[in-house]
Amino acid sequence: MNYLKYFSYFLTPTFKEKLSKVVLYVAIISFLGHLGLYILHQYVWEGPADKLFSSPINALYTPFSFLLVFEAFLLLYYLPKSTSIYIGKQYEIITLILIRGIFKDITHLPLLQAWPDQGEYSKLLGDLITVVLVFLLIYIFYKLCNRFRPLHENTEEPEIQSVQRFIRAKKIITVLLLLSSFLLGIYSLADYLLHASGNYSLGSALNLNGIFFDHFFSLLIVSDVLILLLSLFYTDDYALIMRNSSFVISTILLKLSFSAEGVFAQLLILIGVAFGVGMYYISQKFQKLQTKA
Repeated sequence: MNYLKYFSYFLTPTFKEKLSKVVLYVAIISFLGHLGLYILHQYVWEGPADKLFSSPINALYTPFSFLLVFEAFLLLYYLPKSTSIYIGKQYEIITLILIRGIFKDITHLPLLQAWPDQGEYSKLLGDLITVVLVFLLIYIFYKLCNRFRPLHENTEEPEIQSVQRFIRAKKIITVLLLLSSFLLGIYSLADYLLHASGNYSLGSALNLNGIFFDHFFSLLIVSDVLILLLSLFYTDDYALIMRNSSFVISTILLKLSFSAEGVFAQLLILIGVAFGVGMYYISQKFQKLQTKA
């Protein structure tokens, strides 16, 4: 398929390196621009500042948003190469979303209120604990799947013709995801600009979780289900089927966390990541048992 070869350029190491540099420059420029707007709000413009411009620390929110978009690209980049790394990137995105939220929320703590009335502190503490635990789970996950070994040395699946067809099918899914994500990004940007020009504050409009990543994870759920169904054509390995099924459930739980708030959202993230990591560990043990038999 010629179109597959054409779009495959966007999934090459060369394009990834070029894009990483562009995103880095954009992140730096956006960070300095956000700081400039903060200075204008503080010393030039009159009236109360929007929450995003109430502290210089909030300027970290903007470059992190661009880094998150690049992480979404990396997720698609690794999908044809390794399903395990593709899932790991989902977990990384969730962690970075939490970190970005901490940068924004840490400046809004009600320092002058009495301790019993400060629910924001509980949320901040919960987010910090969630980040640490998810980071630990990601470490365990990558250790289990040998994340930092060269991909061509990955012996997770034998290089046979059926596997090559499966990899090709994943490339087609990746191209479709890439196009869908691009269109979703345009829609999200238009939605943001529409709200920003209306009666919404910039703080409520600039919400990548709601206007992009919530829908992006819906696309990932469809992708995970397709990968699961396609894998049934090429293998009847019970452990592998259970592993891929658990990845679908893990992604659904992560997607649900965008609609939840507070402790429930944190629990959904922890349960989703822990379930994926735990099932991956059990599937590996199951496969080793089959090998010994």
